[in-house]
Amino acid sequence: MFVLTLMRDVVRVAPETFDRDLLEVLEEELDKKYANKMIPDVGLSICVNDFQTIEDAIIYPGDGGAYHKVVFRLFVFRPFVGEIAVGTIIHSDEKGIRVSLDFFDDIFIPNYLLPQPSEYDQRAKLWVWKYEGSEEGGIFTLHEQIRFRIESIGFTQIETTMSGRQATMNSTENSSSSKNGETSSYFNGVDMKEYMVLENKSLKDNRYDKDPQVLI
Repeated sequence: MFVLTLMRDVVRVAPETFDRDLLEVLEEELDKKYANKMIPDVGLSICVNDFQTIEDAIIYPGDGGAYHKVVFRLFVFRPFVGEIAVGTIIHSDEKGIRVSLDFFDDIFIPNYLLPQPSEYDQRAKLWVWKYEGSEEGGIFTLHEQIRFRIESIGFTQIETTMSGRQATMNSTENSSSSKNGETSSYFNGVDMKEYMVLENKSLKDNRYDKDPQVLI
């Protein structure tokens, strides 16, 4: 579910932060750029884990900032279809159940993927599993921890085109469990490639000579 991804990037250190610890500033700047962002084919970025290399700073004319090329490891949330996870129920309605992993709340279990037979109690606003041998059944109560299997993973990718910014849904799913286009787990994020291109366009002197690279 969690992986370390090796990345390469260039970080600008502002002059007003020169008196602070360099590692602290670099980590802060990278977290601003990557934290809680979806990186295609990698996963949901959580935070910087550590640095592998930090090159000497380069200062460009007309800019007092120091530019450091760095190689670092990024802590990434990357679940896979079929993985068993543990989460907490935070919402329940007729469509299904929403589950939280504390740091990530966008996990949705649609009603057709709940244990069968299950029915929604309109008075209690909760789902009840009417399993064999039980009169009352099992109640999916709020703030209760449950185990669930990931059947689908999706995220919203934002791209800039000639007609403007467009959003498309990308997903990986178990075809046997899909229905009505719904997914059991999803991310909301931005395309990091597009995000970096926008930053490159805003800089001069080729200070970001390359887009951030995923090394492994």
